[in-house]
Amino acid sequence: MNIAAQTDVGQEKTTNEDAITTTEFESAHLVIVADGMGGHAAGDVASDMATSTISETVATALGNGREDFESILDDAITAANEEVHEYAAAEDIHTMGTTVVAAILTDDDIVIANVGDSRAYNVGASLEQITVDHSLVQELIDEGEITPEEAKTHPQRNVISQSLGTESSVSPDFYQPDIDDYLLMCSDGLTEEVDEESIYDSINSSASLGATVDDLVTTANDNGGSDNIAVILAAC
Repeated sequence: MNIAAQTDVGQEKTTNEDAITTTEFESAHLVIVADGMGGHAAGDVASDMATSTISETVATALGNGREDFESILDDAITAANEEVHEYAAAEDIHTMGTTVVAAILTDDDIVIANVGDSRAYNVGASLEQITVDHSLVQELIDEGEITPEEAKTHPQRNVISQSLGTESSVSPDFYQPDIDDYLLMCSDGLTEEVDEESIYDSINSSASLGATVDDLVTTANDNGGSDNIAVILAAC
């Protein structure tokens, strides 16, 4: 399986609070994007802690022969939530937390889990969002108070309704999508700066996965780079 990944601090921030992980196991691949929050020595620690704990938990489960990928991701995210929450409490950092979108990929199966507003997309004949954001604007969309188009410019579009580490428990959502050509996972540093049509065009016009990821990060920075950027692209 061919996978390319990149994270970048962006143009306006001095600390990169985004973290990515791509790990190849004997039977599967694990890919993770986490977007930390809480400022320096909080957001970056949270995202690194989350990706590390999830990776370690998944590695142990797969090493023990488990194949129940949804349960594995649930266990891993629960463990990561406990790690971040306990660290934040010990350090008295009440704003510390992170989003996470994680996927276990095999030749026959894909399971995705998310908490927060980092996203997974299916790329085929179009760019199709798989995950549903845990965010204030998504709740307003669900209630019929605003449209998806209005959500893009809503002043509270960056307010998330659930994150990893901010509470003692967390409730990830799970998806088992059919991926057409590519799986794209990213933080909102990409989607805030690059519209979905441009993301799709970049994926379909670049010579390689690595070139595509480079182009997406460059475009996000050229368009303002207001946040950290994290991108993973997998050919499925």
